[in-house]
Parts: sequence; structure tokens; C-alpha cells
Amino acid sequence: MEKRILECQITEDNWRGFPLITLPVEEIWQSVPSVDFHRGRPFKKTLREDILANGMKFPIMVVHTSYDDLKEAKRRYRKRICELPSDRFWGEGAHPDKRIYSVWGGSQRLTFAREEGYTHIDCTVLPSIEKSISLQKTMRGPFRHLYGKG
Repeated sequence: MEKRILECQITEDNWRGFPLITLPVEEIWQSVPSVDFHRGRPFKKTLREDILANGMKFPIMVVHTSYDDLKEAKRRYRKRICELPSDRFWGEGAHPDKRIYSVWGGSQRLTFAREEGYTHIDCTVLPSIEKSISLQKTMRGPFRHLYGKG
């Protein structure tokens, strides 16, 4: 399969001081499910049209998480996040210190990339789930029309 990258519009090697990397879409665990609507407004279709017309402005935010990190997130956020990743991510006999990339800002863009046949996506690596969640508002700022605030 030919490598297809969903690139962001950031031209530096970092976003807000956090490193930019390109990852295979199949190696990123999606923390929240895809949605067609957000706050009663069309979301998936609008997001798709915006990316096709204007490209992806920001990288998705990922955290290099351990299984314990994700268990704690699941305890805290319960049904608001997806079931924890399967053995496909961890491998057989996974060591407790193994880490995987999980998206905590950009799950809908990750879904778009997969559905549109991209093999890779630009990401910024954040130090923690909490930091990623705290920066979601900043990243969403230019897209108020998608989030029911415009």
C-alpha cells in the first residue's frame, strides 16, 4: 500500500513547543468514538468537507500512554471514552512498561484519515492525557462552527 499522509498546516517541527511526528493511523488508539453530530449539529460531514476544502490545520494530539495510564483514564472518564485497546496494540505477553500512542484531541480527524484511505497522520506528542485535554479548547478555537459555539 502506498503511504498517504494527512499532513497538518504547521510548518515548524513542533506545535506550542511539543514535537511533531507522523504516525501510522493503525498504530494510534482512538480514545473517543466517532460522532456524526456534536451538540445536535452535523459534525462528521462538516469536518470532512472542511478538511477536503482547507486541509488539516493542526496535528492531532497524542500521548505515549501505558496500560496503567489508560486504565486510570477509563476509571475517570468511564463511558465517555472507548473500551481499552485490545491485544492488537499491546501484543502477546505485553510488558507492563510498554506504551502506545493514544489520541486525546483529534479522534474525529483520525477517523477521517482512516475512512479516506490515509495510512499516516501528523501528530503532536503531549506529555500527559491531562495536558492534551487542557489544550483541546485552544485547538478547537478556529473551528467554533463545528463545536456549536459559532
